[in-house]
Amino acid sequence: MKILFYGDSITDAGRARDNLKGLYGLGCGYVRSLAEKLIGENPNQYEVINTGISGNRIVDLYSRIKVDCWNHEPDLISILIGVNDVWHELGGGRNGVEIERFENVYRMLIEDTKKRLPNVKMMLLEPFVLEGYATASH
Repeated sequence: MKILFYGDSITDAGRARDNLKGLYGLGCGYVRSLAEKLIGENPNQYEVINTGISGNRIVDLYSRIKVDCWNHEPDLISILIGVNDVWHELGGGRNGVEIERFENVYRMLIEDTKKRLPNVKMMLLEPFVLEGYATASH
C-alpha cells in the first residue's frame, strides 16, 4: 500500500527534498513516526511518501497536486492543511486564504483527486496550533 502525506510544515517537518523514499525523506514529525510504526510491523507492505512543504496553503497544494500527489498514484492520501491559510490571513491579511475560498479550493482538490484516482482513500486531518515561539504572546 502506497501512502502519501500532503500538507504544510506540520507534514514537511524538515523532510529531505532530494529523496522522497526512505526515512530521511519523511522528516522528523508525525509522518515519520507513523511510517516507522507501519513499516516496522509490516516491512514489505507499505511505501510512505511525504510531499509536505512548509508555508503551504490550500491554494499551494492545489497548484502542485499533479506532480506531488497524483503522479505518485497513492492508495491513500493524508492531507493536513489550513494553519497557514488562517495565520497569514489573521496576521495582517496579506497572504492568507479567506474561508469561502479555502472551502471552494479544498472541495475542488478532493473532487478532482477522486476523478483522477477513483479508488484512492483520503484522510482529511484537522489543522491545529501548538504553543510555541510563533504562537506565544510576547
